[in-house]
Amino acid sequence: MLKRFFIVLAIGLATPHLSAQLNVQLEAIKRLKDIDLEANPAIKRVVLKTLESTRGQAAFVEIVRDFKLPGHEAELLQYAQANPNDSTGVEAIRLLRNDAGLRLIRAAIDGQNATVTVTVLANAQTPETGPVLLRLAKDAKKPLNLRTIAVNGLAKAKTGARALLTEAEAGRLPADIGFAAGNALRSIRWKNLRTQAAKLFPPPQGLGQALPPLAELVAMKGDIANGEKIFFRPQSTCATCHQINGRGIDFGPKLSGIGTKLGREALLLSILDPSAGISFGYEAWLLKMQNGAEALGIITSQTNDEVTLKLPGGISITYKATDIIKRTQLPTSIMLPGLQATMTPQELVDMITYLHSLKQAKP
Repeated sequence: MLKRFFIVLAIGLATPHLSAQLNVQLEAIKRLKDIDLEANPAIKRVVLKTLESTRGQAAFVEIVRDFKLPGHEAELLQYAQANPNDSTGVEAIRLLRNDAGLRLIRAAIDGQNATVTVTVLANAQTPETGPVLLRLAKDAKKPLNLRTIAVNGLAKAKTGARALLTEAEAGRLPADIGFAAGNALRSIRWKNLRTQAAKLFPPPQGLGQALPPLAELVAMKGDIANGEKIFFRPQSTCATCHQINGRGIDFGPKLSGIGTKLGREALLLSILDPSAGISFGYEAWLLKMQNGAEALGIITSQTNDEVTLKLPGGISITYKATDIIKRTQLPTSIMLPGLQATMTPQELVDMITYLHSLKQAKP
């Protein structure tokens, strides 16, 4: 039997350009996954050549897994990063359990592929990567969007959810991740942990009552016409920072076509947790002056001599660079949380429905 498998493998290697032959070869290899390669050097050579021919493919991950081949941590991580929401991509990251693999993961979180790395880690739910995600969630220096992905990943597993609750009770979770943690933990399937989460992270309040879970809000039907009224009424304060079709104040991002860019859930999150998705170019800056004054706003232009800051309300002021002693980019949005407290849950849904109806015209 072993000899026949070896013949099939050899035929496949003789015609590596034929995908059908490669599939036959891979199928034969799968049946040999329990074999001792060190005791069968000829088959080992075939397996390693096949491994090389499948680099960057799902079969590469499967061969490394089935034959427990060491030394391929970098390739596995690259595959996982390229396929963060695919089952084989998750399998690739789950194979990085040794010290070398974990070092690569930690380095990737600090690099340009951070988002996809954290995404696949969050999907993997392994004991080894749980501490990595928890460390990231607690690191206030890391971008909030990465830490939110980490929190959502931790909440998928009982050990991760319990770890988040432990850190929250001890006061070791940064305040800016509180909304994401509460949103994830209030809907977990373990009743005792869910009850604990509700006490630690009370749901956001609408006008006079707690808001339903996010999934329920997304599913509720809204009234577009009433939502427009809610957006522009003074107590909502939305139009004091945003314009829609020229109506409102030009300070924050214009929302005329926002329904094309964001779905209902993303729109809700932008209101309930404004700091979770700050638009590029709308980061908040705090300027401290020589005379002790401070200015908070959005930097719209700067040169070696001057800095122009747009303030809430739409007014722009230009400051001399020599008058500024410190510039600090804030990790939080200028838009304060709690806007939903001016609305009933239905009014909030109506406004989201209105915003989601604002579509960009097709060119």
